[in-house]
Amino acid sequence: MFHSIGTFQTDQKLNNEFYIYECGYEDVKPRDPYQYQPIDYYLVHYILEGEGLFFIEDEVHHLGAKEGFIIPPGTKNNYYPLAGNPWSYRWIGFKGSLCEELFIKCGLLNDVHQGMKNYVFRFKDKSKLNQLFANAYFYSQRRKSYAALAEAYHIINLLIEQYEEEVRCSITEGEKYVREAIKIIENKYDDQLFSVKELARKVQIERSYLYRLFKKYLNINPKQYILQYRINKSTELLQKSSYSIEEIAYLVGFNSPSHFSRQFSNCKSLSPSKYRSKFKVITTNYNGSENKLER
Repeated sequence: MFHSIGTFQTDQKLNNEFYIYECGYEDVKPRDPYQYQPIDYYLVHYILEGEGLFFIEDEVHHLGAKEGFIIPPGTKNNYYPLAGNPWSYRWIGFKGSLCEELFIKCGLLNDVHQGMKNYVFRFKDKSKLNQLFANAYFYSQRRKSYAALAEAYHIINLLIEQYEEEVRCSITEGEKYVREAIKIIENKYDDQLFSVKELARKVQIERSYLYRLFKKYLNINPKQYILQYRINKSTELLQKSSYSIEEIAYLVGFNSPSHFSRQFSNCKSLSPSKYRSKFKVITTNYNGSENKLER
């Protein structure tokens, strides 16, 4: 593919959090396996053509085009092409205190089974990722370090988006119903007519099934969740707004101030007025009079 090899390495440290240490590309020649020495940075490969084997932490991965792998610092590893179809890949090495956090967000280096971590990934849009790796190398070679880093962040962002989508698609049907119900509650809590019956209708499932799902995933029933959500919203208004307690009661979906006060006292073990008083401080004017100010 490349008919050559290109490498770049630098000691320039753009910041302490995340920067490119090396990058390159290669058509890898078949060779006998040998053990690579552990490195002190994070090294990401993306395979464009061919196939090979990647060994890390007593695991072996047979990888090919559109797949990649990461080697974290201090980890024993080995990787080499298959003789009949040797791989061509690009790579970027990173250093910085945020590396591990960023790669975990990409779905890498996180625990997947009995303490084993994930070191491999697949990204189906080969042309897009190839171009970004190529751009990072191009800018690095021309000492345009910040432009190269921008391309690297673009790679990270794509991997994060892909991983988040995979997580969303992997959740159970029941979890999807609960998430949808929570979003509806967030939008409808201030409606005094909003109820569990209305919530079940909007989610399009039976009330009894909605109840079981909330108990399973949130350890609380839907009615209690709505009540707690309204009470939590009222605490924000009591702390930060100048609305009266009666006004706040209606703003968070209660049908009467007395009902609001009873429920608030049950949840917080003090009345709305006493709760609000905790967020007032007393100041003294020059004339000796006192003013109450919100914190």
